[in-house]
Amino acid sequence: MPPEQFKGRTMTLYFPSKEEVKEINDAAHKAGLPYAHYAREMIRRGMDLPTAPHSDILMETQQTREELARLKRELKDKLATIEKLETDNFRLRHQSFLAPTSSEKDEYSSDLIDLLQDRRVRRSDAIMAELGIDAKNIDAIRVLAGQLHALQDLKLVEDGPRGWRWIE
Repeated sequence: MPPEQFKGRTMTLYFPSKEEVKEINDAAHKAGLPYAHYAREMIRRGMDLPTAPHSDILMETQQTREELARLKRELKDKLATIEKLETDNFRLRHQSFLAPTSSEKDEYSSDLIDLLQDRRVRRSDAIMAELGIDAKNIDAIRVLAGQLHALQDLKLVEDGPRGWRWIE
């Protein structure tokens, strides 16, 4: 209990560690002030700091978060658009394979041939992913299947239990 003359003018502080108390006592000693005077002065200085920079930082942080969210949405939309355009491009370049019969003049996808010629066995879904074909685009899937079957008819590829592979 403080003496009667200090009643109502005291404050008790609890610090997270003994090391922090020692740091503050050392700083007070270095400043040549008693601990209580040093602590009081530091509290006053802290109270005198302007609060505007803090609120500016919070507002800037919020604006940055909003911009980041907007940019993420834009990126997601643009990636979806790119995937759709790649699928449409593949479908349009090779739509002759949608016809019931294909002729010798049909142009095969060089990307598909390059992909298969590395001699690895690939499932159809892996081929679609590597060519950037959207699994929801039925026409593009039909084009791919038409090309794979046409290459199989020419005995260039075979469809085995593990997937498609190039035959030498």
